[in-house]
Amino acid sequence: MSAPEKLGRPTVDIVLSTFNEEHYIERCLDQVIGQDYPPDLVRIWLVDGGSSDRTVEIVRRRAEAEPRLEVIAERGRLNLPEALNLAIAGSSGDLVAKIDAHGYPEGDFVSRAVEAIESGGSEVGCVGGMPEQEGETRFGEALALARASAFGVGGGTYAIKGDREFVPSVQCGVYRRSVLEHVGPFDPEMNFGEDDELDWRVTQGGYRILLDRRIRFHYITRPTWKAAYRQYRNYGEARVNVVRRHPAFLRPHHLIPAVFVTGVGALSTGAIVSRRARRPLAVLAAVYAASATAAAAAASREHDPSLIPLVASSFPALHAGYGIGMLRAVARAAKRSRGGFRP
Repeated sequence: MSAPEKLGRPTVDIVLSTFNEEHYIERCLDQVIGQDYPPDLVRIWLVDGGSSDRTVEIVRRRAEAEPRLEVIAERGRLNLPEALNLAIAGSSGDLVAKIDAHGYPEGDFVSRAVEAIESGGSEVGCVGGMPEQEGETRFGEALALARASAFGVGGGTYAIKGDREFVPSVQCGVYRRSVLEHVGPFDPEMNFGEDDELDWRVTQGGYRILLDRRIRFHYITRPTWKAAYRQYRNYGEARVNVVRRHPAFLRPHHLIPAVFVTGVGALSTGAIVSRRARRPLAVLAAVYAASATAAAAAASREHDPSLIPLVASSFPALHAGYGIGMLRAVARAAKRSRGGFRP
């Protein structure tokens, strides 16, 4: 592309944080380096959060052959927002694109994001796209289908049908630097839920967040039930932390998993000492199992019907993990305040 054609196009800083991503970082860097946006308008910042595997070795080798790749390592243990903020502070591009090192973007991720943010006007402070879930194990494939199901994660942001829609938050957003300078970067206390917390401040600062389905990136799901449960338990805890910081962020549907877990726990406890609690517990379990099976069948219909049992078993990992995470965070907050939980 000639210089006149590039004239006026925004510069883009791609920021990544890594922590023990030796199995995924090569593919991610291949896609990041190979973006179809003019290369001299892109710089890549990778901050390692204290990896103990070969991640730093791999990225340093790549940096020797790619002058646009800046590697920041050996800063000790950093959480995700701390690492991202280091990259943001060191960079200077017009736009800041957050990329998840556990996945990879499509080759036109940046160019489509630039087009979306420019066509959206000055009110658009951030744009994002659609995550495409990928599994590397049989359970991971099933979890990918569960995470894309409305029964698994609710209607939410990624249930939109049109090409574009204004939404409360996106994953792996591309932000105007001027917006980050106005509202601040990622909150270093939000090791999980950092996107939700920052995007809330973006919208409260008077900007809008645009989801464009044509901006696509891939995310590698957790390989086991236990890993998926832990992930969603962390998400549940993060949701409480965001609400404590911004009470108006809370929506009724955020509470459904915690209410469900509380109900199951109460009925299970009651069933030990009273027969009267056993019937509603059995009914609740039967309804949930039937709903999970029906949702799994719908999610697997166009993929692999043999995954239906695994998809159905994925839903409790998402729901129980999220609900228990919220309850744990509320309990800890109540213990700290000694007077009960208050946002």
